[in-house]
Amino acid sequence: MKTLRPLQPMFVLIALAVALIVVTTIVRAISAGAGFLVERQVVLLVWLAGLLIAGAVFGWVARRSLRRDGSPSSLWLVALTGLVLASPLALMLLQHPAH
Repeated sequence: MKTLRPLQPMFVLIALAVALIVVTTIVRAISAGAGFLVERQVVLLVWLAGLLIAGAVFGWVARRSLRRDGSPSSLWLVALTGLVLASPLALMLLQHPAH
């Protein structure tokens, strides 16, 4: 179990992403009958609340993981988690707009 401790932030990140997708799907199915404009606002609010909660939980888990195990391997794994988080942004910045 001690060898998996530095991977806790990555596991939590994946679990939070899956949970947010599941909750969004459920909310979208519930609000589908209300019309597109209502559904869009509800899904947006769920995403915003979910991302704020996920960010707080992820920060807490990453901080706790670093405090418990301050080894170089844990720092590399937290850097890898940051890279995974930043990769969609990097891919978005690499796209060129159509001329």
